[in-house]
This record gives sequence, structure tokens and C-alpha cells, in this order.
Amino acid sequence: MDDAELFERIARGDAEALNRLIERHYDFIKRYCYWKTGQAELAEDLTQDTFYRFCRSLSSYKDKGKCRAYLYTIARRLCADAFRERPPEPIEQVPEAKLGSALSAEDEAGAHLQSKELLEVLQELPSELQEAIILRYSYGFRYREIAAITSVPLYKARIRVERGLAVMKKRMREEDLNEKETGRAHNHAGASPCSDV
Repeated sequence: MDDAELFERIARGDAEALNRLIERHYDFIKRYCYWKTGQAELAEDLTQDTFYRFCRSLSSYKDKGKCRAYLYTIARRLCADAFRERPPEPIEQVPEAKLGSALSAEDEAGAHLQSKELLEVLQELPSELQEAIILRYSYGFRYREIAAITSVPLYKARIRVERGLAVMKKRMREEDLNEKETGRAHNHAGASPCSDV
């Protein structure tokens, strides 16, 4: 049963449909809040607050197939409020499993958000590019949804994703070249010169 069908049942007063909708999205919102804050307990509180606010707005919410984006918008605002109170944990300290699934095949590099090297490169990006990349490839949002969640025009959401990917790919190519150069230097250093002695 998709979200639209659940909303039809919720509108008819079906509490079980509401529970199913919450269960469907709960872990994703919690993981996003954890990524934004870096604190498990705070992420849990923000997730619960996200669904509390969502439930309070149900009477005025009109489902247009954007329930997921709407939930992330609420969560993002709550996380922004939490940022003002507590600084986030650096991304390298966030367990990799909390950051979501792999980058899609759309990424030419074929790298994964769960690889340590990619996490390091991702961490070097400005926060708005980091968020765009994670929303796109870890959570699978379309550009229009990313624009709605981050409150920017559609073109800017797309630019952030493309710019973030371009910077990451460039940085990873540079690292590959550095590794190759280091490997060549070791090979030359290890070779012993011939002598006639």
C-alpha cells in the first residue's frame, strides 16, 4: 500500500494506517536527524518531534505524493533549531551505517558513501553541498524534493548536487594520482643499482 492509499485511510480515521505511515518513514527520518546532529539521543527526540508535528498538521496537509519530502522538511527545520543549541559531531565520527546506502549508478565514480575515502572527501565539501549529495544518493530524493526540503530553487538544488559530485570526483582523481606517484617512488627506491664489485 503506497502513501496515497494510507492517506485516504487516515482521512477516514484509520489509526492503523497512520501507524503504518509512521513506521514506513521513521527509520529514514531518524537516520537523517542523526546525520544532521551526530547525536543518537537528540536524533531520536527530533524524529519523534518530526512525527508529532506531522500528525498535528494532518488536518491541513494535502497529500500530493510528497509526504516523504514534507517529513524531511520538518526534520530539517527541527535539526536547524537544534544546531543553534549544540554543534554537530564531525561527519567522520558518525558511524558509516548511519549515512545510508550506496551512491546510485548515476555516479560515474561508482564510489560508495560507506567507503572511508569517500566520507573523507564528502567531509571537505561545504555543508550545503554535503547535504545535497546525501539527500540525492543516500536517501534517493529527486532534485525537486531536495529543493523543497532545503528551501532553494530547483536549479540551485541541481547545481549543488552536480558541483558537489564534480568536486568529489576531482579530489578522488587527485588522490588516485598521488597514490600512483607514491607507488612509483617506492618501486624506484626499492630497486638496487647494479655494481661490478
